[in-house]
Amino acid sequence: MQSYPWGSNSNLVNRGIFLVYAHDFSKDIRYLKSVANAMDYILGANPMNISYVTGYGTRSAQNPHHRFGAKAVDVNSPAPAPGALIGGPNSISFSDPIAARMKGHCIGQTCYKDNINAWSLNEITINWNAPLLWVSAALNEGKLN
Repeated sequence: MQSYPWGSNSNLVNRGIFLVYAHDFSKDIRYLKSVANAMDYILGANPMNISYVTGYGTRSAQNPHHRFGAKAVDVNSPAPAPGALIGGPNSISFSDPIAARMKGHCIGQTCYKDNINAWSLNEITINWNAPLLWVSAALNEGKLN
């Protein structure tokens, strides 16, 4: 069984950077195809059938743990901005009250809840979103065409 740490989605996009560079040096298209597969997972081709990028896809994360996009707990707060990567499945650290109830009831990629109070599953951080932007831009260059 594969374990997924806090911020598991960031692992995918960070590794994507290395895979793009591997392609740049080797010209082996398999590296870019691996990056595209990782982005497919991030954008909804995963066991939860959810896009881990807010506002993207037919079923995206709606209630991220975020101080400014906190409409889920305060109707006067704005909704989450579109385009933000959330942490994603976490099958190692059940640190928040929502995740704690999941312990022993989920495995790997299924340890996820779209809940604003699930910070160990649904947090937004800049250090996860910067590599998402970088990888998205690299794939958008059209190298897979």
